[in-house]
Amino acid sequence: MSSLYILPTFIGDCILMASGIIDQFKDESSMVVANPQTAPLFEDLPNMEKLIVLKRKPWNQHWIDVWRETRGQSWDRIINFRKAGLPYFLKTKKHMVWQDSAESPLHIVQQVTDCFGYETPLSPTLWLSPERLARTKPKRPTFAVAPIPGWKGKQWPLENFKELLQKFCKAYPEAQVAVFVAPHEVEIIQSLVESLPKDQYLDTRGWPLLECAALIHSSCLFLGNDSGLMHVSAAVNTPTIALFGPSNEKIFGPFSAESPSPHRVIRGEPFTGNIRQVKETEHICYMTSLSVPQVWGVVQEMWDLHANKGGSPGVATRKGLA
Repeated sequence: MSSLYILPTFIGDCILMASGIIDQFKDESSMVVANPQTAPLFEDLPNMEKLIVLKRKPWNQHWIDVWRETRGQSWDRIINFRKAGLPYFLKTKKHMVWQDSAESPLHIVQQVTDCFGYETPLSPTLWLSPERLARTKPKRPTFAVAPIPGWKGKQWPLENFKELLQKFCKAYPEAQVAVFVAPHEVEIIQSLVESLPKDQYLDTRGWPLLECAALIHSSCLFLGNDSGLMHVSAAVNTPTIALFGPSNEKIFGPFSAESPSPHRVIRGEPFTGNIRQVKETEHICYMTSLSVPQVWGVVQEMWDLHANKGGSPGVATRKGLA
């Protein structure tokens, strides 16, 4: 049995939409087509024969490159999240195509589950090798934070992150903070990093994506905007605090099949316009109504709950704040 997966463009979509269905067939051989940003997510996928990194070319010539690498095989199934025409030129017993429904009120995971005809939710997941987990396991209780989203309208102000993390380091001196950003975002968070005690900051800048995922997996708690890394955190079962504003958490919130969910969503001021019409260069923020005390209260509650469960690399207890 063999599968060919043609994956979505963004990290969050790969996690929310594709990882659950891929996990159904992880014991069979597979080939994965992904772009340079999302391909690293699948490096530890069991039984993967080949990871094809899709590099865009003029006139969609990149699909010709993919066809050349896949044409010699007959597939049991092709699962297509891009509605690409490529599968129609390949041999397969079954062609499964993601059909989105812009009007559906259901969580996107449930939409994918229904689309592919499953009864049990296709819960997001991520595959991490034991060697990678061992290599990245922290020595201290770790608070994972991703302060930069992929779109500025989802950004909780960096000054708020800075204030909150300073409070955290003072309240939990046994703990450390790991801040995760993309390579091109390193300079943006420099002032935030410099504001933290050096002995409580774990530098992850320059780490590969899956190494970051492994460290998030071993962390006690994650805090972030609505972003790909937020969905990575939920997929590796780390208790997650997601800060939402313009996007709909009922559709794109951190998913868990557990009840109650170990994740929390804190909502800022909703965005009522058309997100697709807002230019990326515009400096906008619809989350200023979300206060530091509001988020800090949830961080304290969840840290005290999850950092003392015994599964973390240590125990960090809250100290009194001045």
